[in-house]
Amino acid sequence: MAPFAPTPVLSIVVPHLGDDSRFESSLVSVLENRPRRCEVLVCHDGSYGDPFDLGDEVRFVTSPSQDLPSQVLAAAEAAQGRLLHVLCDGAVATEGWTEAALDAFEDPSVASVAPRVSDGDDKHTAALGWTQTAGSVCTPVAAGRRTPSRRDRAAVRGAYLSASFWRTAVLRCLDELTATTDPHVATALWTAAIHRAGLRCSGQVASQVRADSDFAQSLQLSATTTRHLQSVATVADGQSALKAGLTGLAANVHRPGRWSPAWGRLSAAWADTAIQRRWRSELPSVVAAVMAAAEGDERPMTLKMPTRSRVAVPASVRRAA
Repeated sequence: MAPFAPTPVLSIVVPHLGDDSRFESSLVSVLENRPRRCEVLVCHDGSYGDPFDLGDEVRFVTSPSQDLPSQVLAAAEAAQGRLLHVLCDGAVATEGWTEAALDAFEDPSVASVAPRVSDGDDKHTAALGWTQTAGSVCTPVAAGRRTPSRRDRAAVRGAYLSASFWRTAVLRCLDELTATTDPHVATALWTAAIHRAGLRCSGQVASQVRADSDFAQSLQLSATTTRHLQSVATVADGQSALKAGLTGLAANVHRPGRWSPAWGRLSAAWADTAIQRRWRSELPSVVAAVMAAAEGDERPMTLKMPTRSRVAVPASVRRAA
């Protein structure tokens, strides 16, 4: 008779986004530092064939497409854990990295957690989630700092999707919003729904993830992405795209490299009206669902998750990573 397998508290999702090397780096780090009472889900679009025969260590989930938001939502539907953690694209886990994040969910107002993402040598912070100001959208918090300050932690508005923690029940409700393949836009839209529901994202410095140099590059926003991010702010917060764009241009008048994002914010006033209408019509019902899901998920998080014995990851997998 098979031994009783307790229901996992945490589902760790490692999406495969097309780059085998970066995917395997993330997966190996999770398996080597895997906490107790968790499951590991590998999400892919059907193109990953499990060359290392890891079926006993992970569960595979097929997504309708390869983009990160679609894979995360597909994994949320399949997840057994009350909490869900996304780690991908070269970001690697460190020993005990989930503990502070899970403790943060003891607060029922916390719907997501942003870990501290550091550079490869762990000397500086790449991001402690993101924030939004009158002059910028989805800006990394504490970038370049050795240690984020209390003010940095208070500034966190949302988590970058490639390294984030969520309440699974809340995440499932967000599938009702019009799909976007851009992870920055997706996390901004999802975070907007969370905030409208009276919930928040918590930045946790003690939850530490390391990332390669490509992570910082992925935080650079195109004019198109910035336009959609401004549309999220317009719908969620009633922020005027015209005023925000002009403010952004004025704030960055001496920084030509930032003119493109500022123009993107300004162009949301006329270029994104259709998607803004859809999001306005969808948000009320999604926010109501998020509030109901959060209320149903308020039982105490009493199950602590000490790190279990290290998994003996096959040498072939370590070499590939």
